[in-house]
Amino acid sequence: MELLRVAVKGKAAGWQTLRRLTATEQRLDPQLLDDLLERARRQQDVVEGWRTRQAAAVFQKR
Repeated sequence: MELLRVAVKGKAAGWQTLRRLTATEQRLDPQLLDDLLERARRQQDVVEGWRTRQAAAVFQKR
């Protein structure tokens, strides 16, 4: 779960970096990058929910 969390966070960071470059790089589509960034943020929320539930389940068993 931790690895998945880091992967999705890294993906969001990549989209954010590309989004910032749209001011000077016309080949990049700002709307597409905004959409990808929003999707990555939603994915972060989902993964975080999974991670916290899994952590709670692991520690309740002990």
